[in-house]
Amino acid sequence: MGKILLVTPPFLQPNSPYPATAYLKSYLARHGHRAEQYDLSVELLGEIFSKTFLERVFTAYAEHKSARGEEALGDAADANLERIYALRSQYTATIEGVMAFLRGEEPTLATAVCRGDFLPQAGRFETMSPPGEEFGWMGIQDCAKYICTLYLQDISDFIRATVTPAFEIVRYAEHLSLSLAEFSTLEAELLRPMNIIEERMTELLFAAIAEHRPDFVAFTVPFPGNLLAALRCGQQIKLRYPDIRVIMGGGYPTTELRLMSDRSVFAYVDYIVLDDGETTLARILEEKEPTGAITAEGYHTGAERISHRERGCPDFSGLPLSKYFSLCEVTNPMHRLWSDGRWNKMMLAHGCYWAKCAFCDTSLDYIGRYDAVTAAELADWMDTVAAQTGSRGFHFVAAPPRLLRDLSLELLRRGRRYTWWTNIRFERAFTGDLCRLMAAAGCIAVWGGLEVASDRLLEMIGKGITIEQATIAMRNFYEAGIMVHAYLMYGLPTQTLQETVDALEVVRQLFRAELVGSAFWHRYAMTVHSPSGQNPERFGVRRKGSVPNPFANNEVFFSDNRGYDIGMVGDALRLSLANYMAGNGLDRSVHKWFAAKVPHTTVEESLIAGHLIKPDASRIFDEQARLVWIGGSMERIEEGIRVRSNSEEKTLRFSSAEADFLLHVAGICGTAEPPVFLGRIKELYAEYSHEPFAILYHSKKWDILRSYGLLQV
Repeated sequence: MGKILLVTPPFLQPNSPYPATAYLKSYLARHGHRAEQYDLSVELLGEIFSKTFLERVFTAYAEHKSARGEEALGDAADANLERIYALRSQYTATIEGVMAFLRGEEPTLATAVCRGDFLPQAGRFETMSPPGEEFGWMGIQDCAKYICTLYLQDISDFIRATVTPAFEIVRYAEHLSLSLAEFSTLEAELLRPMNIIEERMTELLFAAIAEHRPDFVAFTVPFPGNLLAALRCGQQIKLRYPDIRVIMGGGYPTTELRLMSDRSVFAYVDYIVLDDGETTLARILEEKEPTGAITAEGYHTGAERISHRERGCPDFSGLPLSKYFSLCEVTNPMHRLWSDGRWNKMMLAHGCYWAKCAFCDTSLDYIGRYDAVTAAELADWMDTVAAQTGSRGFHFVAAPPRLLRDLSLELLRRGRRYTWWTNIRFERAFTGDLCRLMAAAGCIAVWGGLEVASDRLLEMIGKGITIEQATIAMRNFYEAGIMVHAYLMYGLPTQTLQETVDALEVVRQLFRAELVGSAFWHRYAMTVHSPSGQNPERFGVRRKGSVPNPFANNEVFFSDNRGYDIGMVGDALRLSLANYMAGNGLDRSVHKWFAAKVPHTTVEESLIAGHLIKPDASRIFDEQARLVWIGGSMERIEEGIRVRSNSEEKTLRFSSAEADFLLHVAGICGTAEPPVFLGRIKELYAEYSHEPFAILYHSKKWDILRSYGLLQV
């Protein structure tokens, strides 16, 4: 039985480990396989942003200039690059300190960074406002992180111009890997001599192989930007270690390579694993037929699917937790959250509980097959991971409302003080009380798809929500102190210019009401695994071409007589959004953001305001609703009861009988099982009072108790 090394190739988000290898290692180890993991992405970034490597980059630049002459350099000799080169001693002198600060090792450096002249500054700093203007709401640590991020971006610009145009801090050769109809484009890059980044990448990989001595090396490729690096690694392994077999899996192969007929890629890898990969890898290690994988011989069908419980808790052991570092993007609060801080990334469930959206790859197993575990099991896993990593922050995916409710109750029952954020659907189930429960259990942010902000188009794509439902859910999250990020789309089939302008007006009103703190516009792409891609005519368009590409197949190109410039529309949407997130232009007519003439909006000015006055579902009497008390202490006093929160206390006047009743309620309606439902509370009230329970339930006193933690969930 062979040993496997699971590798994350460059470049992924540098602040936290990507969980794919952690889940695979956990499963394989529990089933008796020898598995280790290695984050080549963060290791290589640490090498690139070091004094030694920067000196090497600057030396190569100088030699290049000397060999070819100033006039022959073209873009490589622009003023910005010359400025960076002129400041090379300052960059090499400060890079180690900056990286230590971003890793959390040198927090005292923040004051010096924010002083303004501590770090060298090039092109990325030209549009930055003085810290007092741009970052008045930010602490000194955040301000310093932002400045250090600009500093690293300046260095990245220099590397991109002088070493390889493919370099990004979190992406590698992404432009080469998008819409790769034929493998030849990528292979041409692989046949070039390695640049100094790839050389260092190979050295690090070989050192890991020498340490672990694996029989198999498996690369996870979640995004297009990881593909080139993974294949370059495979290429070098086959040259240096011909007996090691190379495996590639992850999100990109699963979505893009299922239909490939060109087998050229197998000069660089031996197996391409589709979907989750646990059982397929186990079979490969056991020298059995690799069901669920593609080899040079073809596709091996019949992969065994395991439950989310069988997948188990991720194992982050062996990863260099001290080497991850935080960046800070100010313009988009959610992107800033993604890149800042150490987050334990975990899946609450397998797949999507909704799985009906026309634009989503619902035909693929990782989305279409929903499978969850209990809240108690999830809380156990969180405890395990927090103890292993030393981090109490979690980033979740796949989160239905009921599971979030149960998980929140379980965390509160255990007294855990974790911080977490998750994706959701903006649906009616997210009542005000549920959102308050989530916030009490540590939730700080959610992100969800508003998508097209048009009821007609939301119905067409099967989203299962309306603008009204989404608005009320956003209101409830906002009032609970949970930041909301909205995914937005444009350019859908049959979407008119008028609908696009109207969608922007809806977004403007949402920002104007402060319901959304962060958002991002995506251009719609029809994919082969989505309901729209499998049946374009149903959505009012015709597919262009019917023959699969020889290599990557994902986006479906379609004919749509939209009659307007989609590029112009995208520019306007992005520009307006950047302003909205900065608090600018919220009273500007939306048609003025567009470079060309567009119609005025037909959306009523009061649309969102009208939705906001709708009642909250958690304030409607429902005998089947669970009642929980998550407030502080409640005690009996002569005037009635006294309730205390973390920050205040309040005396509430109740009759003696009512006070006794409420103390009883607080005692039985905790977060532990068994649940207590509102119908039972109504029956209980009859033992204390002859008045109808409805009088108390609809009173101001009950509302005050709700504000202190008597929640209907």
